[in-house]
Amino acid sequence: MEQSVSWKQLVVDALRYLGGAASLKDITAVVGTNPARPDTRTWDATIRRVVRQYNIFEPFRTQNGLAGYRLIEIPKPGPKGSGKDDPHGAQQAMLLTLGSILGYDTFTNQTDRTIRKFRGESISKFATVRNDSEGLSALPLEKMRTTDVMWLSQDSEGLYPKFAFEVEHSTKVKSGMDRLQRIPARFNAKLCVVGSGNEEKSLFERYLLESSFRPLKQRFRFFYYDEVRKFYESGVAFDMHRKDWAVPFNSP
Repeated sequence: MEQSVSWKQLVVDALRYLGGAASLKDITAVVGTNPARPDTRTWDATIRRVVRQYNIFEPFRTQNGLAGYRLIEIPKPGPKGSGKDDPHGAQQAMLLTLGSILGYDTFTNQTDRTIRKFRGESISKFATVRNDSEGLSALPLEKMRTTDVMWLSQDSEGLYPKFAFEVEHSTKVKSGMDRLQRIPARFNAKLCVVGSGNEEKSLFERYLLESSFRPLKQRFRFFYYDEVRKFYESGVAFDMHRKDWAVPFNSP
């Protein structure tokens, strides 16, 4: 069941109250007094998980040697593209940025975060969820962690996928679809393949007729690279206008 205020937002609010950086002990104390905090037995353990899980919480040691965290901003690339980018990495970075703009937490897999770049930056910098054993402790199944990009929501049990994306070229369309169908049906996530052209689209449509994919046909979508780029550019422009107008965004 979804809660009205996420644990991440509760920690963000506590850190802002504490000046942007504080010991874990102080963060926990402030969250503990927040009337919006869910009344669960293990709420303090949840806070310890949350500060390790998200990239916006940067760890440091306080002057007293205590474990602490400071609030940082996840970078968002501007709306103009670059011809020098790795096309696969650029698509992932744009999807990660779009997910954040839309209010989701975002994830990219362990391999791609080290080898894929966008404008000289590792694409992991555009993800909100850390990709390590501690950061992903709430993501329920390890077999989901090979997905190129996921947009995630959170409930009382932790993170779960709402949209999952595989960026594929012609020879790997089926492999991407195989990875997407590993995501359990109970999450009802949209399963999206992103391809550069009509060859990928034709293969996608052909594979949907196979017995293993037919039951999931309503959940699968195909998007062209150019569709992602246009959505990204309009999304970044919208986000800039929203901030200029100081309009708050309600997360999904």
